Amino acid sequence: MKKYIQLFIAIMLCSLSTSAQDLHTLDKEIPCLNKTFSIYMHVTLDSLRETSWTVEKMQSAVDVTNQYFEPICTQFEICQIDTLENWTWDSLSRDYRVDEINRLFYQENRINIYLVDRFDDPTVCGFAQTPGVNNPSNAKIYLRDGCLPHEMGHLFGLLHTFEGSGVENVNGSNCDVAGDLVCDTPADPYVEGAMIQWLGENCEFIFTGTDINGEFYQPHVGNIMSYYGCDCGFTRGQYIKMANTWLDSQRKMW
Repeated sequence: MKKYIQLFIAIMLCSLSTSAQDLHTLDKEIPCLNKTFSIYMHVTLDSLRETSWTVEKMQSAVDVTNQYFEPICTQFEICQIDTLENWTWDSLSRDYRVDEINRLFYQENRINIYLVDRFDDPTVCGFAQTPGVNNPSNAKIYLRDGCLPHEMGHLFGLLHTFEGSGVENVNGSNCDVAGDLVCDTPADPYVEGAMIQWLGENCEFIFTGTDINGEFYQPHVGNIMSYYGCDCGFTRGQYIKMANTWLDSQRKMW
């Protein structure tokens, strides 16, 4: 119970305010999956047959992810590791050879994680199937570095806090049909690649733009599914959505 409390305190401390949107989830219990998912690690080697991914580094990434997923009684464990010796696979993009790799090496009823040392876009940490955990034949993550909790969030159905359907209002009036569709993640104006200074020192949100109603944004800069780099945790609504992504799926991994 202590760890659960610490996680929720962390996300509150890393946000600038508590939004009225939080009221949407206060009366909902967080489901408990009581589930351990098996992970199959596929490690790509470079032209020198080397990789930065040691067993210890892999396990550390999984351990951190397990801490974040404790509130929905979900854990992950590495069940198998293999190496992919074609060095051209050590630098990937979303559109280049990922389907080929997945076709050759994917193992059903596992979360398949393909570990590389670089992507063709150096700003990319990883990408995942969204959602993927509800499909035993498509649960896959491509990962470069320490963003496994973020990518696992995608696998369990979460969008980025700044993406989704339509523009979310700061007051939360359209939170169930716009933005990331999670009502306790405040509206987030972040735009990928925009030449805008979003943060000051100590993860202080300093963007001065407003929404259509003239209200200032106050996103959770500490949300794992944001792009601010101040990761602290998920919200209650995100936990509920992740758990339900699994519970509502017709096909389930054993």
